[in-house]
Amino acid sequence: MMTTARKSFLLSLMFHSLMGSLAFMVLVQMRTPPPMLKIQLQHMTLVSLSDSKPIPKRAEISEPTPAITPPQPTPIKPLVTQPIVPTKAINPQPIAPSVQAAPTTLATPTPIVTTAPVADVTPPPKAKINTASELQSFKASLRTKIKQNLRYPSAARRRGMEGEVSVRFTVFADGSIREIAVRQGEDIFHNAAKAAVASSSGIDVPKSLTESLPMEMDLILEFKLNS
Repeated sequence: MMTTARKSFLLSLMFHSLMGSLAFMVLVQMRTPPPMLKIQLQHMTLVSLSDSKPIPKRAEISEPTPAITPPQPTPIKPLVTQPIVPTKAINPQPIAPSVQAAPTTLATPTPIVTTAPVADVTPPPKAKINTASELQSFKASLRTKIKQNLRYPSAARRRGMEGEVSVRFTVFADGSIREIAVRQGEDIFHNAAKAAVASSSGIDVPKSLTESLPMEMDLILEFKLNS
C-alpha cells in the first residue's frame, strides 16, 4: 500500500512535468518564424538603351502646291480705217435779223392805305387811396387788440401798484409782430406788456399797407386797478 506522502509526491511530479511540457511547447511556437508567403516571379526582359535602334521618323507628307498659270494676254484687234467720203456742200441760207420788241411797261396801281383811327388805350387813372387814414385806423385796431390781451400782474395787484410801460415792436406785412422790447416802465409790468403784444401777432393787414411794412411802432400801456 502506498502512503499518502508518496501519492502527493507523485502527483506533484506529474503536475510539474505537465506544466514544463506546456511551457516548452509555448516557447517553441514563439521562436518558430511565421510562414513565408511565396510570390510567383514573372519573367522580365531587360532592354539596354545603347543597343536600341532609333525609331525612324515618319516622312512628312507635303501637299502639292498648285501650279500658277500666268494669264494669257488677250489679242489686240487691228484698227480698220474706213475711207472718208466727201459730203456735198450745203448752200447757207441768209438768216433774217431778229426784231426785238420794245418792252412794255405796265403801270402798277398804287395801293391805297387807309389808316384807322387809333383808339386811346391809356388806362384811366386809378383813384388815389388815402393810406394815411388807413394807417391810422390800422394802428387804432392794433392798440385795441393789444389792450384786450393785456393781463394785470397778480403780484402788482396784491401790492396795489399802478404804472405805465412804453413798448416798441415791429409789424411785418404778414401781420406778425416781432422784435418786442420794453423801453420804459416798472419791471413788474414788463412781462405782462410783452405777452400782450406777442399774443396780438397775426393781425390782418390791409393790402394797401403791405408795401409800407415792416414798420416800427411805439405804444404806451397803462396798468390801473380800477380798469
